[in-house]
Amino acid sequence: MVKKASEVQFMIFRILDKLFGVRLSETVEIISPSRIREVPLSYFYVKGIMDYRGEFLPVMSLRRRFSLDDPIDGEKFILVIKADERFGLTIDEVMGIAIVSDDKIEPSPPKVMGISSKYVSGLIKHDERQAVILDINVLFSTQTRIQLAL
Repeated sequence: MVKKASEVQFMIFRILDKLFGVRLSETVEIISPSRIREVPLSYFYVKGIMDYRGEFLPVMSLRRRFSLDDPIDGEKFILVIKADERFGLTIDEVMGIAIVSDDKIEPSPPKVMGISSKYVSGLIKHDERQAVILDINVLFSTQTRIQLAL
């Protein structure tokens, strides 16, 4: 009996000219950034905190985290994700949903787009372009959660 590959849904988004994705099951919603308050003495990739439905939401810049751009910010949206807690990731544009069978997810090389493979769970094709699938559990590891703690 041949096992049929299962399908996985990914939220695909753009930062600069690069495509990234996270499992759709890990996303909560996409919002326009309201006022993000900087947190003094925080890590370079922490944009700050914002009010999210009466709670503080720590917001991380993936541009800064992965050294993708100079300090000029161009992010237009915040992707709210749920690891053990809610976090926000600044992104440039939502590109859509990709539905991919497990057997079409390629393993990550040691580095992809200058990003360590420890943050990457695989690579997929989206509209004939390569998208890097981020491992949210590693991206928001205990160490990162401590760094984002207020």
